[in-house]
Amino acid sequence: MINKRAVVIALLVASFAFLFKDVIAKLVSDWGSDDNYSHGFLVVPVAIYIAWSRRARLASFPVHASPMSLVIIVVSLLMLVVGMIGAELFLTRLALLGTLGGTIMFVWGGEHLKELRFPFLLFALAIPIPAIIFNQVTFPLQLLASRFGEYTIAACQIPVLREGNVITLATISLEVVEACSGIRSLVSLLTMALLWGYVTDSPIWLRWLLALSSVPIAIFANGIRVAGTGVAAHFIGSAAAEGFLHTFSGWLVFVVAGALLLGVYRVAGWCGRLVRTKQETPGLAAERVGPAPLRAQQRSQFMPRCLAVSACLLVVAAALGTLTRTEAVALHQPLRTLPLSVGPWQGRDSQPFDAKLVAALGVDDYVNRSYVAPGGPWVSFYVGYYRSQRQGQTMHSPLNCMPGAGWEAIGRGRVAVPVPPGRGAGSEAVEISKLVVQKGLDRQLVFYWYQAHGRIVASEYWGKVYTVVDAIRLNRSDGALVRVVVPISSREADAEYAAERAALEFVNRILPVLATHLDG
Repeated sequence: MINKRAVVIALLVASFAFLFKDVIAKLVSDWGSDDNYSHGFLVVPVAIYIAWSRRARLASFPVHASPMSLVIIVVSLLMLVVGMIGAELFLTRLALLGTLGGTIMFVWGGEHLKELRFPFLLFALAIPIPAIIFNQVTFPLQLLASRFGEYTIAACQIPVLREGNVITLATISLEVVEACSGIRSLVSLLTMALLWGYVTDSPIWLRWLLALSSVPIAIFANGIRVAGTGVAAHFIGSAAAEGFLHTFSGWLVFVVAGALLLGVYRVAGWCGRLVRTKQETPGLAAERVGPAPLRAQQRSQFMPRCLAVSACLLVVAAALGTLTRTEAVALHQPLRTLPLSVGPWQGRDSQPFDAKLVAALGVDDYVNRSYVAPGGPWVSFYVGYYRSQRQGQTMHSPLNCMPGAGWEAIGRGRVAVPVPPGRGAGSEAVEISKLVVQKGLDRQLVFYWYQAHGRIVASEYWGKVYTVVDAIRLNRSDGALVRVVVPISSREADAEYAAERAALEFVNRILPVLATHLDG
């Protein structure tokens, strides 16, 4: 005889998988291509196993719907629709978690979701954070690892010079890139700390201690890796900074970090005279509890709730199938066709970026030039164009790139640029970001902004918001980062003013020209 309850549960699972198939496929693809989140292949199966190991305890809970579950499901599905249409991967992945949690609450009850909160936490750690936030996190870690490496290498009596994230030795230069920032080991070590505390049935205070201690341990271990790579590169050569040796050093440092985490656990247990007690939330060795029999009323409500959620998920899937379209990208002229003469400014192309840098930037088209006007300073002009940002691509902010090259930000602000009426900006003035940077005795003035669809935005965060809005409104997520750099010639008070005046004159000239290329 067919078990109707099993059939409706299977239908619910199939509906959920059908709705989120693209989200899950992209998430798995990111695990395979992004080493920072490759632990997802291990964490998710472990989370599923932990949830499965609690099935007897879950069966003992009464089945009743939580009123809040409907709100969670509706909000999550709205997030999915906005994320799918508005080119925001993180929203779709949050929607996956929210819909799953809301469904559990609606079909089974809030107690079931509370019991599964730890597997949900593990799953959340396998979801990549938005690139715009990720870059803000990794960059300080890169600088920290670079400083640690510099001090350690110098302590070994090896001549070393650091500029931002670039460590220069006598025979080689090492760049501390995102992969060496420590975020990879940090996320993996935090996950391991949480699992460790769970498997050992540690008290809550010890679980918190393990989780918090994973942060300094990961930073310290990664600093040792950078320093060790520098010392090895000094004596062995560039082979120590690439290939197998570099990869092996990453694994070795992670093992050392794990040993330090074990040391924290042992010392905390010894200092606190740790005594194992039975926890309210059981670990993997969960005590089997007999299932609570379903009352007739609960049984009569269970199947309709499953069918209702399944129908809702399928309706949303059908709606998304009609709403999602191939992205429309307006035709634009290649950036290399930007004129070399812009009013009195005469330009020349700078050396093209190498393939590795282009891949790191993720641009689909770019231009990198120097312009100069009679009697004025040279102007460095860069535009990086992104055809689509639906797959998580993001523009690299100068707030990260400039300090990474050794330039220290000593001033930030915004400036209004007047634009002649009817010349492509859509208003009489636009606001752009201003940054003053310094490296040694050299100073530079940096203007930058984000430009797309006739709109100019100074903030990278508002730029991302408008990307979502335009993806929904126009079915376009293309855009560009524009950067103008002018040297500040001297230490005199009016030197910065002169550089800003020259930069504003150039920006005022180039904006209408950019509009014809970027906006079609």
